[in-house]
Amino acid sequence: MSNLLQRIITGVLGAAFMLTAIWFSFYSFAAIFFLVTVLSSYEYHQLLTKTGIPNNAGAGIAGSILVYVLFTMQALHFNMSAILIALPCLLFMVYMLIELFSQKDQPITRVAYTIAGILYIAVPFGLLTLIPWSYPSGGCIRWEHDARAYQFEIIFALLFLIWANDVGAYFVGKTIGKHKLFERISPKKTWEGSIGGLATAMLFSYLLYYFYGIFSIPVWMGLCVIVVISGSLGDLVESMIKRTLQVKDSGTLLPGHGGFLDRFDALIFAIPFVYTYLTLTQ
Repeated sequence: MSNLLQRIITGVLGAAFMLTAIWFSFYSFAAIFFLVTVLSSYEYHQLLTKTGIPNNAGAGIAGSILVYVLFTMQALHFNMSAILIALPCLLFMVYMLIELFSQKDQPITRVAYTIAGILYIAVPFGLLTLIPWSYPSGGCIRWEHDARAYQFEIIFALLFLIWANDVGAYFVGKTIGKHKLFERISPKKTWEGSIGGLATAMLFSYLLYYFYGIFSIPVWMGLCVIVVISGSLGDLVESMIKRTLQVKDSGTLLPGHGGFLDRFDALIFAIPFVYTYLTLTQ
């Protein structure tokens, strides 16, 4: 089976499964991204270990699970805002004590890479669980939620815009791409491809307004620009990480796509920007 065919099959099946889970209920949506968070965290630590970088996989994965669960509980109307800050801070201090008495080499390096994984993976996916909530007035992203107001369309829109940008950038870049965007990090990306991706995503944002109507056209356009720019930068950051570690893919869990970090790099980077944008505009 060719790599392209593997990529298509994995992409179609994965997208269908994920979209179904997002559509079905908030609980299935939270469950699927819990799995993505755990596997991405596992992949991150495997990548560090294979390249000889000190880290603590157990603490990193456990910390990622804790952070994601706390955000999810907040999304489910539990008053967790203080705990979201206090408990991770407390456990960080405990982890520092563990490193103090473990007698292993480079404890600060281990702590830094372990905490970086939690901030890079678990916090964005945790924030994602706070995004798909709205009220009849159209406002969204509030700390107090009505459980009946879960709107899967917002998550659909975020994913569709990322995918539209990817597809548009790929085909336009492959067809007419000449001017390199960031050759030092990603030699194949071009300015023409980036513009094509933005144009494709803009078209999709108009269609999303037509079918969903959650936000006004200016808000949809702004969301599109935020997603495209932050998602593209996220892809470059992931490329920088892989180039630094001298690996081609972040993992092998997704045939034809590499690993979870390869597949979700744009989404991970876009989430905090989208959350902030919707919080400020709604």
